[in-house]
Amino acid sequence: MKQRFLLLVSLIVVLVVQSCKIADLRTSELNPDLPNREDKAVQLLDGVIKKYRLDILEASKNYSFKATDDWKGLYAIANPFPKDNELMQMRFRPSSFDGQFNYLKTRNKTIFGVQSFKSYKINEEGKVSFRRKKSISFTLPAIQYFFELPLRLRNAPILKYAGVQEFENKTYDLVFATWDKLKPHKEHDQYVLYIDRESGDLSFASYTVRGMYLPVPRSVFGSIRFDGLNKNENGITYPRKLYIQLNKLKKPERTLHTLTISDLRLNGFPLSSLYPDKNIPYKGDSKL
Repeated sequence: MKQRFLLLVSLIVVLVVQSCKIADLRTSELNPDLPNREDKAVQLLDGVIKKYRLDILEASKNYSFKATDDWKGLYAIANPFPKDNELMQMRFRPSSFDGQFNYLKTRNKTIFGVQSFKSYKINEEGKVSFRRKKSISFTLPAIQYFFELPLRLRNAPILKYAGVQEFENKTYDLVFATWDKLKPHKEHDQYVLYIDRESGDLSFASYTVRGMYLPVPRSVFGSIRFDGLNKNENGITYPRKLYIQLNKLKKPERTLHTLTISDLRLNGFPLSSLYPDKNIPYKGDSKL
């Protein structure tokens, strides 16, 4: 326990020495004089959605996939899950913040879930207990959000073309998304998506973390490398691996943790199982 505490202190020190200025992902090519929703940005996201057949995912009642989340080194102390790199079954309702997971290869059949950002556990006897656990209520919806990212950002009130960037010998069109106002503010996150000009694939993304469950400075942001593509029986294309990185994009080996996803299935469980408390209002895609 003492070792875990010292590791946590070390992690916070590493982060705090960075600038306290709020992270801002706007690029120099963003034009504030153009409409908040630019046609080119919308068309680029529509292209990803169409190519990956995410319209099928969006129209489903629910979906599930298997996943492992592998944390290594100093940052393993920030792992929000009870176990590291253990196979999980994850279940979600599209365009919501309602999901749950359980471990597949352990005797303990406890289910961990989030309903409208409220975390809960269901024990092996089926007893539900809601309790505040920020790491789960932040991370489980975040994984779902990253998995559905083109769908989630398609209707953002501010969706702008952010220019062109060369990275690792390829050319990418950038799409910037946020809410409320273009300038950075602590209430809403910013996202930048990297769409491969040649293939139309979503290859990378950067994002701010205004509501992080750890006490990190506001200057911190994250990046994702989407690596490899799987296709399920419904024709939906989805990433095989997500390399989650601190601040700017880096090589895969310089990763905080790696989420590996497989076996995407639609409508394979009762939707009602995601709602153990019928009195909690359904929020849908709203974060408020």
